[in-house]
Amino acid sequence: MFSAQTDLKNAQKVKEFLVKKNLLNSDYNLIKEFNFIYFPITKKVNVPHAKIINTKFSFPKKTHEPTIEELLKNQLTKAELKIIPKSQEVIGTILLLEIPEELQPKEKLIAEAYLKLHKGIQTVVKKADAHTGEFRTRKVQILAGKPTAETTHLENKVKIKLNIEQVYFSARSAHERLRITQQIKTPEKVLVMFSGAAPYPLVIAKNSPAKIIYGIEINPIGHVYGLQNVTLNHLHHKIKLYEGDVRTILPTIKESFDRIIIPLPKTGEEFLDLAFTKAHKNTIIHLYAFLEESQINAYAKYVQDISKQFNHKIKILRKIKCGQFSPSIFRVCLDIKTEK
Repeated sequence: MFSAQTDLKNAQKVKEFLVKKNLLNSDYNLIKEFNFIYFPITKKVNVPHAKIINTKFSFPKKTHEPTIEELLKNQLTKAELKIIPKSQEVIGTILLLEIPEELQPKEKLIAEAYLKLHKGIQTVVKKADAHTGEFRTRKVQILAGKPTAETTHLENKVKIKLNIEQVYFSARSAHERLRITQQIKTPEKVLVMFSGAAPYPLVIAKNSPAKIIYGIEINPIGHVYGLQNVTLNHLHHKIKLYEGDVRTILPTIKESFDRIIIPLPKTGEEFLDLAFTKAHKNTIIHLYAFLEESQINAYAKYVQDISKQFNHKIKILRKIKCGQFSPSIFRVCLDIKTEK
């Protein structure tokens, strides 16, 4: 087999050239030997920074990972294969599927296929309903694998243990949690309202110079998981968690905060008055809402009006689309700075 031999310092240039010219033989893995890299190529051509040789050794063949369509091609019709759910949420070792109504008679077959496809998945579940109730929890139906709704999720260098039926948690908000964390450059005091199993406090404590993070959670099971997670990640020195209604608990905390996070997308603005009582000049508030794109500017003005009612002057620094609730509705965060 022909290969492009190059030294380590030129390996990236050679690879980019081969990919651009469609010369790289994608059926085989490259070989590194001494100070040289050997790229398997499909034909003998001149390659800048490389010597073309006919290798006497065999390149290791790449292992072909089957697609979900390949696994199910003999069990589903062509029409059914086209509507297999492609976007899934993975929480720890649990994969959550949204099964179209047309595929529900074959949902267990599909779940078993996903179990084979993802080596790190132990349980496949179907969302039985949306998040509801005071605790924003939801029921799931186990379709395949280990019969459990409890798992430990890895995110941004922390472990988050939870039961997906008993505690609200969105793995898809991982990037948003990190976005906020990366804004913290000094030893801030941070408040997280509705802290759940403590994903925000954990990620902030682990990945920023924040001095202390307070979390308040009304769901007693969520609070217990939060306490377990603080222990699991050895972060007692930076996190304080409280159980109860935020309107009852927060007035008993004598701190004011440099940053306040309100991760309650449907009614978060109703707690701005409470947040203002623990804010000072230049406090950053992160307020979430579910909005259509056309509603974002109007919602920002609405938040400005609410702030005026409580004699607080604010500046909206950013309007961030940080997730999608449905095809037309986004999870939006307003990054707000208090100026009074």
